[in-house]
Amino acid sequence: MDWKNYFSCVLKGLIGSIAVTVILTAILSLFMTFVEISESMFSGLYVVITSLGLVFGTILAAKLHGKNGWLVGLAVGVFFYIALYIIGVLLGASSKFGFYEIVRFVLCIVVGFLSGMLGINIVES
Repeated sequence: MDWKNYFSCVLKGLIGSIAVTVILTAILSLFMTFVEISESMFSGLYVVITSLGLVFGTILAAKLHGKNGWLVGLAVGVFFYIALYIIGVLLGASSKFGFYEIVRFVLCIVVGFLSGMLGINIVES
């Protein structure tokens, strides 16, 4: 395996994931200035936003790499979770690693894994 190409594709996917997540979060924040959203609704929307960002970045990385989509997706999912965790702690979130964080980590792995397989199998027209 060409490790340099692999990590280059994973890094591009990670950057794409974070960019989409930031853009969608900004849109949600703008929406929240006009409409009041409950905390439980916000948590659900945040999960959807991060999942969409991860799906985008993983498909991008898998298409760029061209093979081993599940492995690329797994790596993007792990690094995406680590990036979100670090950004959250830097912005004031609790650094406590509890049940919720384990669920988020598993979700990132599963979404990345499945999106990587999807990204490889998307047929270009």
